[in-house]
Amino acid sequence: MREQEVTLTLCIHSKTGQLRAQNKGVNTVEMAPPPYQEGDRIVLYTSHWPVALQLQLDKALPPALVWLVANRVEFPVPFGEPHDAYPPEAFVAQAPLVWAKLAPQTLWGGYRNLSENPLDRRGETVYFPHCTASVETRDESVFAARNTIDGVVEPKSHGAWPYQSWGDDENPHAEIMIEFGRTVTVDKAVINLRADFPHDSYWQQATLLFSDGSSELLHLHKTGDGQEFAFAPRAIEWMKMTQLVKAEDDSPFPALTQWGIWGQG
Repeated sequence: MREQEVTLTLCIHSKTGQLRAQNKGVNTVEMAPPPYQEGDRIVLYTSHWPVALQLQLDKALPPALVWLVANRVEFPVPFGEPHDAYPPEAFVAQAPLVWAKLAPQTLWGGYRNLSENPLDRRGETVYFPHCTASVETRDESVFAARNTIDGVVEPKSHGAWPYQSWGDDENPHAEIMIEFGRTVTVDKAVINLRADFPHDSYWQQATLLFSDGSSELLHLHKTGDGQEFAFAPRAIEWMKMTQLVKAEDDSPFPALTQWGIWGQG
């Protein structure tokens, strides 16, 4: 069967919309962008959608496997405070090669961590997986929901990369959600709580709420190690971690480092 032909166009746009660089290819495209300036955006256009893509926008970040539901991906190049959630060497000086290509079915269709996306961004997006939360501590990038699916598991501290996490802003009603942008089948969660003890507290209980209306009650322990929870497979489009119950201790700061959701789709 002939592979689908998809035209991919990578661009760098300035803060004012000026086109600074561009390259085009069929099913794969790469580009060596000019040194980034504040306000630049990396934009990828595609001739077909929805489509599964692999994206690498900086060599300091692993390639992201994403599901695109519109004709363009837009990624603002992080400067200043937003850059604190990324490796210090990312998106600075002369930018290395960036690339995008169609994701092969052997990679896309296999059993894997469906939630990981190093290129997830705050706010609305058209590429998935995507993580949001009802609150984020002080609205700081290092405590944003997106940090919990970036693939970086360093739970022993908090703050700038590699210790970015999601903080609940001391809100007992806080919840966090992953959207997949399509229907996927999931059967396991791996939770890494932040473990900067004694600065941190932890949640001793949480509920996974699925888009099909089902739920799973989780009993969590005081550790930054991955806590694995298997459950009956279900087809969903999104899931939440909600009804978070903080341990009764002296710290007001429970937090989440990563949550991997495993399955296919």
